[in-house]
Amino acid sequence: MTTSDRFGRGVLRQALSFVIVIALALVMGLVMLALDGFAPGDVVRSVYSSTFSSSFRFANMVSRLVVIVLVALAAAVPFKAGIWNIGGDGQMTVGGFIAALVGFYVTGLPPLAHIGFAVIAAMIGGALWAAIPAFLRLRYKANEIVTTIMMNYLAVLLVGYLVNYPFRAPGSANAETSLIQNSAVLTRLVTLSNLSTGIYLAIAAFLVICVLDWVTSWGYEWKVLGANDEFARYGGVRETKMRFLAMAIGGGLAGLSGAIQVLGMFYKYTYGMGGGVGFTGVLIALIAANSPILILVVSMIFAFLVGGAIGLEARLGVATEFSSILQGVIILLVITRSRIWGALSALGKRGKRYGESG
Repeated sequence: MTTSDRFGRGVLRQALSFVIVIALALVMGLVMLALDGFAPGDVVRSVYSSTFSSSFRFANMVSRLVVIVLVALAAAVPFKAGIWNIGGDGQMTVGGFIAALVGFYVTGLPPLAHIGFAVIAAMIGGALWAAIPAFLRLRYKANEIVTTIMMNYLAVLLVGYLVNYPFRAPGSANAETSLIQNSAVLTRLVTLSNLSTGIYLAIAAFLVICVLDWVTSWGYEWKVLGANDEFARYGGVRETKMRFLAMAIGGGLAGLSGAIQVLGMFYKYTYGMGGGVGFTGVLIALIAANSPILILVVSMIFAFLVGGAIGLEARLGVATEFSSILQGVIILLVITRSRIWGALSALGKRGKRYGESG
């Protein structure tokens, strides 16, 4: 068997094992709900009705997918370079707040320029917020897992103060900024849904990351750094520069996700926006082994689960926490899928031997 054949079989095996564990997790979810008294047919119909039964519901699911993919990429790019970014929530918060300020206070610009200004400002804000723990790690060897998590809390508290006091919308009972100018609004693609032209920005960002990962020296250096520090140094990889750059790009992607939510969904910054999606992005990046394509696939599954949970709660009264439970099951099964695949392979070989002996 040639090297290319072995590689192809390895890729096929990984993909097949991934599909099997996802299917197994969904079956386990149906079984859990059945034990709780919910008929599988009713569950399937409820999930379908909340995700695919209308363009409105499907568009809302895609809008969730956009945010999830961006925060997952925000974690994956630094992970690939061997530096942890658990700060997606904070970077998204800062980016979204900056986009809201630019969208409201900047006036007199045509829509394209105003939107571009707000998006770029948000990405720069997210990148700068990520640059702080990157600098502390690369200059002072501070643990970036701790510092990025702490930066999440700092971002939430700082922006929470700003949105509650100096930048609070006049007369508003909620902690939120004023509505952005019409020139900064991303066009809604489906009436009454949260899906906007921000999806095109997300697609462009996704393609850029794919290109960086697959065909540029940056992607190669990130992979080498993530695989082996010592080898990277001997190979001439610019460790400090490339890790700092990966962290900044990750922060920029998280900031972009915040900008899309502000400019295309809420039209203002609302305190608590995002709801901890940054940690979901971290989990997806780990499950997908930092692969952009796998991140897209896993994000689709998670967006589907969130949308399905909404339908289950509305139609059957199933708690929305069930989605988190099922996500946890998927994570556990994906982590252990090599052992599951090994057990299935062993059973297949044993069955084959029995068949031959008969």
